[in-house]
Amino acid sequence: MVPEKNNQQSIHKPLVSIGVPVYNGERFLDECLNSILSQTYSEWECVVVNNCSTDGTAEIVRKFSAMDSRFKLVDYTDFVGLVPNWNRIYPNISDQSLYLKVVQADDWIYPEAIELMVDLMERNPSAGLCSSYRIDGKEVNCDGLNFYDGPIFNGTELLKSHLRQEIDISGSVTTPLFRKAVLEKLPTFPNLFDDEEYHIDTRIVFEMMHLADVVFVFKVLSYTRWHDDAETLRLCIKHNTFLNGEEQRLYRFKQFYPEFEKKYRDHRDRYAYYLLKQKIKGNREALEWHDNYLKRKFSFSDYLRAAILKNGLTFRVMSLFN
Repeated sequence: MVPEKNNQQSIHKPLVSIGVPVYNGERFLDECLNSILSQTYSEWECVVVNNCSTDGTAEIVRKFSAMDSRFKLVDYTDFVGLVPNWNRIYPNISDQSLYLKVVQADDWIYPEAIELMVDLMERNPSAGLCSSYRIDGKEVNCDGLNFYDGPIFNGTELLKSHLRQEIDISGSVTTPLFRKAVLEKLPTFPNLFDDEEYHIDTRIVFEMMHLADVVFVFKVLSYTRWHDDAETLRLCIKHNTFLNGEEQRLYRFKQFYPEFEKKYRDHRDRYAYYLLKQKIKGNREALEWHDNYLKRKFSFSDYLRAAILKNGLTFRVMSLFN
């Protein structure tokens, strides 16, 4: 653990950019923006990136910008996918800001969120991101860290704990606060989010842990909403998308941490077995989703190995490829 600096609170209040990417978000946007307006920390700007919404999204943002000039509407007329719209945030924020927080339009943050996170980041300049507990639907998670070990943690060691699935403080994109100077070291910069992986909010946190230390506020500071219209919820459950995300992250980071080579191979076996079961079930939709995101395709021998390891499916596997 990296030692914490002195506890004297900084007098300087750096500017924080808050990005809100949105498409047809009128259902929850008012609540989201109200949570930003209610922040106890005053030095912020809120940039709402509107992706060609056809509902009342723009009108809601204009209402807030009329009340408070810190709100800014960036109204795009060319529709793009979710990830490209998230990547529109960074080019539209102030050059003067030192931190970036992304808040999804159907989520919200607690009033003290920015103040507590900035305070920790300012007192610990080696930290590239700050996380906290969050309400995830009806549950509180991003827990698992020891309060008495905090509030600052070595980024490499925390990343390894995540790769071993011992802990998860990544949350959703609404959960963390990022230091801009470290964001600019991301391999995908000037794009912050990499659309090669479906779980892009998890990937950026892993990349930031690889680059810098992490500070953690041991309080609930954000709310991630689960609802029927949320595409992520539907697909994650339906197609077990986490298998692909873990495969990509293990492949990415085992080149830096060779001790994860065996874990990567074991995960590939589990992943192949899952896809094999979908082939047997004739689940074409799931197979197409994974084929779209899976870079390192499985061979016949990969499926056969997975079947042998799990027992009982060998002959059915061979019949699928005849």
